[in-house]
Amino acid sequence: MSNPCVKCGKERVDGKSWEGKVGSSVVTYTMTICPDSACQKQVEKEIADRKAKSASLLRAKEEAKLARERLLAAR
Repeated sequence: MSNPCVKCGKERVDGKSWEGKVGSSVVTYTMTICPDSACQKQVEKEIADRKAKSASLLRAKEEAKLARERLLAAR
């Protein structure tokens, strides 16, 4: 199975594996990483930036919802 790096195109390798339980099934998770450590750091930074932006948008959405509710309650 091919799993190229999204940044450099090199074939990704298994980095970490762990087992978790989902319902009554045991699932094995495998985190794949780029063999080029500099490239992997860039990918991880981009992922962290995306997660931070998503969290920021969710916070803004929740704050806007609360502001609307307060406005409607004040009427």
